Amino acid sequence: MGTLWLTPAGAAEVPPGDFPSWEEVQDAKESEAKKTAEIARIGGLLSALQDQSEAAGSAAVQAAAEYAVTDAALQAASAKVEVLAAQTEQAHFDLVQHRKELGALAAQSYKTGGTNMGFFVALDAVQSNTVHGLNVVQIVGDKTAALVHKASVAGKIAAALAAQEQAAKDERGRLSLEAEARLTEARSAQDAVTRQAAEEKQRSGQLTAQLASLKGTTAEVENAYRQGQAALAAYEASQAAKRAAAEGQSRRQADAAARPAPLPAAGPAAPEAPQPGGPAPAPVNPAPADPAPTNPAPASPPPAPPSPPPVVVPSLPGGAVNNPAGAKSYASTRLGAHGWGQDQFLCLAQLWTKESNWLTTATNPYSGAYGIAQALPPGKYSSAGADWLTSYRTQIDWGLGYIRERYGSPCAAWNHSMAKNWY
Repeated sequence: MGTLWLTPAGAAEVPPGDFPSWEEVQDAKESEAKKTAEIARIGGLLSALQDQSEAAGSAAVQAAAEYAVTDAALQAASAKVEVLAAQTEQAHFDLVQHRKELGALAAQSYKTGGTNMGFFVALDAVQSNTVHGLNVVQIVGDKTAALVHKASVAGKIAAALAAQEQAAKDERGRLSLEAEARLTEARSAQDAVTRQAAEEKQRSGQLTAQLASLKGTTAEVENAYRQGQAALAAYEASQAAKRAAAEGQSRRQADAAARPAPLPAAGPAAPEAPQPGGPAPAPVNPAPADPAPTNPAPASPPPAPPSPPPVVVPSLPGGAVNNPAGAKSYASTRLGAHGWGQDQFLCLAQLWTKESNWLTTATNPYSGAYGIAQALPPGKYSSAGADWLTSYRTQIDWGLGYIRERYGSPCAAWNHSMAKNWY
C-alpha cells in the first residue's frame, strides 16, 4: 500500500517553471538520495528568489540615486539661470543708463555749440560696441571719454552675461530631459521591486513549507534558519563593502592632504575691466555644497577613524518618508520585541545617526548601502516587507533583526561600529 499524504491547503498542483510540486516533494521522501537532491533544489530556488529581490532592490536604489543627482543638478542649473538673468538685466539697465547720459551730454553740447563730428563718431561706436581702437580722449575729451568707456564696458558685460545666460538655459533644458528620463527609470525600478517582493513572498512560503516537510522540521524553524543565514551574508557583505569604502575614503583624504594647496581662485573675469569709479558686476555661479551628516562623538573615542562618506538622499517616487523623529519613536517601541530594554536605545540612536541620520532614503555613494540601517545590498530589506524603499518602519524592523542576529544588542553593535567604523 502506497504512502498516504495530503497536499497542504492552497498548494498549487502544477507549479510554474522549475518550482517543485507537492507530489514531487513527497516522492523525494522515498529515498535519501532523492530527498537530499530535492532539499538542495529547493534551497537553490529560495536563494535565487532572494538574489533576484536583492538585485531588483540594488537597481532601484541606484536608479533613485541617479535621479537625485540629476535633479540636484537641474535645480542648481535653474538657480544659475535666475542669477544670470538678474545680472543680465542689471547690465542692460546700466548700459541703457550710460547711453542716456551720453545722449543727454550730446544734446547739451549741441545746444551750446560744443559738439563736433568726433562726438557723434564716439556715440555711434558705443551703440555698435566698436569703441576699441578709437582714441576717444583725442576725439571728445576726458569727461566724455570716461563715459564712453563705461558704456563700452557695460555693453561687453551685458553681451557676455547674455551668452552665459543662454548657455545656462540650454544646460537646464538638457538636464530637464535627463531628469525626466531618470525619474521614469526610477519608477520602473521601484515597480520591479514591488513585483519581485510579491513573487518572493508567494513562492518562498510554499518552498519553505516543502523544505520543512522534507527535513522533518517546521516552516517556522526553516524561516528562522534562513533569516540567520541571510543576516550572516548581509554582515559579511556589509563588512567587506564598508571596509573598502572606508579605505577608499582614507586614500582620498591622504591624496588631498598630499596635494599642494591651490592658489586662491579668481572670480570670473569680466570681458573688459572697467575704469576706477565704474565697477561692473561679474557673473555669479553659486555652487552650494552638500552637507555631510554629523556623527555623534563617543564618550571615549578611539583613534580617529576615517570619516564616513556623505550620503545621497534620493527623491524616491512613491512618497519616501524621511522623518527621523518618527523613525526614532518607532524604533524605541520595537526594542521590547527583541528582548531589549530602553537602556539600549541611546546606543541605537547613536549608531543609526552615524550611519544615516535616520533618513529612510540615505544612500552611501561609495558602498551602495541604503536606508536607516544602511543595509547592503539594499534588497536585504525585502525580507521585512515589500515597501522597504520608502518605509522607515520596514527598514527598522529589518535592522533590529540584523543587530539581534549578528551582535545580540544595539550597544554591542555600537561598540563594534566605534572600533571598526562600520557594523
